[in-house]
Amino acid sequence: MKLHLIIFTISCLGFYSFSATAQKSETLSEDRIERLKSQKVAFLSERLELTPAVAQKFWPVYNEFSLRSDSLWHLQKERSCELHDAIDRLTPAQKEAAIDEQMNSRWEKAKLEKAFHQQLKKILTIDQVIKFYDAEYEFKRKLLHLLRETKASYRYNEERIDQGGENHCST
Repeated sequence: MKLHLIIFTISCLGFYSFSATAQKSETLSEDRIERLKSQKVAFLSERLELTPAVAQKFWPVYNEFSLRSDSLWHLQKERSCELHDAIDRLTPAQKEAAIDEQMNSRWEKAKLEKAFHQQLKKILTIDQVIKFYDAEYEFKRKLLHLLRETKASYRYNEERIDQGGENHCST
């Protein structure tokens, strides 16, 4: 139990470090993204209590799903930005085609998630599948909480600097 607590504490400190650094840069570097992914792997590993044999089957499937899911997300984001940037210049037919494309991307994402779920059930026990979804949700929730907390702190310090106050958190 102490080991789990230590791993969790280290992960939280890593999240905080990641969050503070992310506020200073508009885009995340590949290094930061890799650190975040490593923290997620540690978090999921701890929550799922995978045996080495199960982990050997789980991680390649999870990594493939993550890669394909990220790719779909980036494509959806790109298409959405293109639509919004050109919305005033498009004909109604072009707008309809663009929004239909976005909907098709959502269907693709849903199909990908369903296929991943089916694979999970073949690798993990049903209790581990439930723990996986809970852990994914918890990881995102904690990360968002830390990002919001850091962002609020960053804004407060920026306001103090703008008002001539000293910024003690910038070092």
